[in-house]
Amino acid sequence: MRTSDLILRLTNNLTPIESNFSSRKLNRALSVGLASSTALLVVLYGIRSDMPELLLTTMFWVRLAFPVATLITALNLAGRLGRPGAPIKLAWFAVTLPFITMLLVATFMVLATPRGYRLQLMLGTTWRVTTANIVLLSLPSLVAVMHALKGLAPTRLILAGTGAGLLAGAQGVLVYSLYCSEMSVPFWGVWYVLGIIITAGIGALFAPLYLRW
Repeated sequence: MRTSDLILRLTNNLTPIESNFSSRKLNRALSVGLASSTALLVVLYGIRSDMPELLLTTMFWVRLAFPVATLITALNLAGRLGRPGAPIKLAWFAVTLPFITMLLVATFMVLATPRGYRLQLMLGTTWRVTTANIVLLSLPSLVAVMHALKGLAPTRLILAGTGAGLLAGAQGVLVYSLYCSEMSVPFWGVWYVLGIIITAGIGALFAPLYLRW
């Protein structure tokens, strides 16, 4: 077979792909992950009885700002990592901004607190279980996002898995924030951030196996 015939045969039935195909695929995965994580939260922990009062507090919405910002930037990053050759430097920089902001604010608050109260500010009352709960609630989203990425064309597999983990971890924090009683920024800066990092590590670990073409 001549090369020109092979090229013609390969390109004969090609159909154009929508420009927002990867975003739509990832958004569907996040919808599935959000529904699954929320159901898991309700089954394991139930619904807080003081939720109506909690919705009226400023710190509740401040707490949601971190996972929402991370979710938006990580979604852009994961979408780029699903496309071969897509530039990712600015996307990585954008993802780090919520973490940097959170850690700077947490550090300032710790330094502004008397020494005897600093540890309690970071530990709160649920530090033993918070990170594990976040990782657990992130797993449904991680599975859904990894499956969506497998349907795209990732070539940087470890980075793609890390991006998927960041995205899933942010969604896990978002869901857990609906239940968590901690209102200390240093607490969030330690245990929430750690939960997202661990989920990103899980994604990076399994990506070379699952996302391999």
